[in-house]
Amino acid sequence: MVDPASDIGLGACEMVRHMICGVVALSSAAIAAPRSPDMLPDRFVAAWNSHDPKAFESLYTADAVWVPVAEERTEGRAAITAAFASIHTGKGWATATTIARRDRPEVHVLTPNVATIFFHMDFLKDGKPIAGLERAMILVAVRSRGEWRVAAGQLTKETLAPEG
Repeated sequence: MVDPASDIGLGACEMVRHMICGVVALSSAAIAAPRSPDMLPDRFVAAWNSHDPKAFESLYTADAVWVPVAEERTEGRAAITAAFASIHTGKGWATATTIARRDRPEVHVLTPNVATIFFHMDFLKDGKPIAGLERAMILVAVRSRGEWRVAAGQLTKETLAPEG
């Protein structure tokens, strides 16, 4: 047994203390590390399912472009958040839905600060997929100040294979 009062014991205790502090520092760094672009789909799903329009604000860049349907284009974080507010509050159609990712997002990092993300999702009512509302989403994500945000996104209607 090592006597903690001896030089060897103090040296060993000091080494263990430094190792523990190092592990804690590495864990803290991992927690504080910038989010990766592959987290954006889950953040979008969480924002949608919260039905809180403010939850969408942190997802988008100030000058983002959002295309919810082919005939519509919304520009700027404030306008995008307002558009989500119109469907997620009061009698907006989205208040009766939730969404769920159907697959693992495909993330393509184009540069250290730009990535594309593609995934499929379902709109749900009472926890069950709503037939005809299967969707695919593509996002262009940019990293600024260590945070990934959506610079452009498009929700597209999925073409399903014919049954039979």
